[in-house]
Amino acid sequence: MNKYILAALSVLLILPFTTLQAQTMSNEDMAGSGMADMFVHPFLAHMGLPDVPKEVSLRITGFRSRLEGMTQGDLAVHIEAGLLRNLGLHIRADGIQHEDYSEVMLQYAVLADKELRNGISVFGQLSIPTGEVKSDTYKGLFGVSGRLTFPNLVVWDGDVHYDPKDKMVEYENAFVFKANEKFYPILEIRGHITEEMKEAYILPAIKFRIDEHKAFGVGVQIAISDDREFDSQTLFTYDVAF
Repeated sequence: MNKYILAALSVLLILPFTTLQAQTMSNEDMAGSGMADMFVHPFLAHMGLPDVPKEVSLRITGFRSRLEGMTQGDLAVHIEAGLLRNLGLHIRADGIQHEDYSEVMLQYAVLADKELRNGISVFGQLSIPTGEVKSDTYKGLFGVSGRLTFPNLVVWDGDVHYDPKDKMVEYENAFVFKANEKFYPILEIRGHITEEMKEAYILPAIKFRIDEHKAFGVGVQIAISDDREFDSQTLFTYDVAF
């Protein structure tokens, strides 16, 4: 399946849902869901709990990677949707041009508070071949994620998942700090562990909230392990929530 077709289908599937919810969601609904005082999303990591029902978010991140003096650009797309209470959908491509797989994930909150600000989720993920790999090389992953919120200070989102086909463990940690209503410093730590290698990266970044539904950010991701896909990445992201 071509990655551009996958991206187009994702937008077509979610756009009617977002349009309907935008028409039906009142100010009272927004206050009840916690959207008005919600922190911005992490920079790259997915959230530890699903979005609230009626909410869909889109993150578009352009980045340029550097490895031993060579540079390469790409674009990442991450769609998150709250389908039902405690159930969310993620559609994610970490590189439209150069990544071999795109991801479709269902996330279920097994333990969470009413506002979905603290809790634990389980998720299952299907990695769909959209790059230069055989079209039948699907991969299934599963994992656990969580969120912990300290109001008006910091939100932690983290996840760890296992890929049995590649015998690989992946992890993400995102700390989103609230300096004020507009300014959010972010620190993310991620990596991959296999029998042959261990990769680790750190991403300091900042996001600026434009309004209740939009934000943009800049960051630099740096390899902190000997094994690495890149030495550094410069990233620019734009978020919008419906």
